[in-house]
Amino acid sequence: MKLRSFFSIPTKKEIDPASPSHNAVDGALHKAYGRKKFFPKSYIKMHSKLHNLRTDVSYRSAHTPETGEIIKYAKQLSFYSRFVSGCIVEIDFPDILKDILEDNPDKIKDFSIDIYCPKTYSHHVRFTLWFPPFYLNIFNLKNLFKQMRQVLQRNHVKNHANYVAGLNSRLNQYEEMQLLMIDIDSLSVDVESRLSKIGGILLKSGRGYHFIGRKIISSRTEWTKELKGIMRDPSLRHRADKKHIRISLQRGYSTLRVTSSPAKPSRPMFFKEF
Repeated sequence: MKLRSFFSIPTKKEIDPASPSHNAVDGALHKAYGRKKFFPKSYIKMHSKLHNLRTDVSYRSAHTPETGEIIKYAKQLSFYSRFVSGCIVEIDFPDILKDILEDNPDKIKDFSIDIYCPKTYSHHVRFTLWFPPFYLNIFNLKNLFKQMRQVLQRNHVKNHANYVAGLNSRLNQYEEMQLLMIDIDSLSVDVESRLSKIGGILLKSGRGYHFIGRKIISSRTEWTKELKGIMRDPSLRHRADKKHIRISLQRGYSTLRVTSSPAKPSRPMFFKEF
């Protein structure tokens, strides 16, 4: 299984790398969706108008567009956003783990999830749940997490509503195997190029990104070496969250959030695979 979504932005193969301009992206988008029956023509026209308007305001005029025009396009964009959201096939957390499992069928015997407070790195209640891969087809993460919050509430855990579930990098309860996980502040061409060499799945997590590598790291020593290498890597060291890496090294494993809470309102969503 390879992760896919209904819509995708034009790929590098569809855009001339020698001319990655706004016009090139605009042309590639029209070529990909302009003649699709399911894609409303009004949105294609809107994209062209907004692209031309952006050019006029940025380069050909010292004035902003009329307020009425901005309001009209804002409404159209709102409708467009709802349309796209209804068409996209959501790739959920179990799908991501199944994808990693497919690449490593003989190595993964258990996954693990942490229930924790995202505002506190230590000295707070924290649960770790281990489960074999066949449970991916059985349990519902949303229901499980709801029940875990009830346990926290019944035990009078402070700020239990802020708790989230996160994927734990550790694999197989009685072994040292781990997944490489990176909390990334922002993307660039260099970052994406480096991540593609590692191979894995990228999730959008509000203002930043979560990266989960496909490669199984066989020992704690190798895992530590990989994380320290990321902090020194010219492409990643200014983009990867060093605090997250340092805490991971101290704790002995990484955690990347997969659910939301009032403290972290944006649920991480599948963004791209490498």
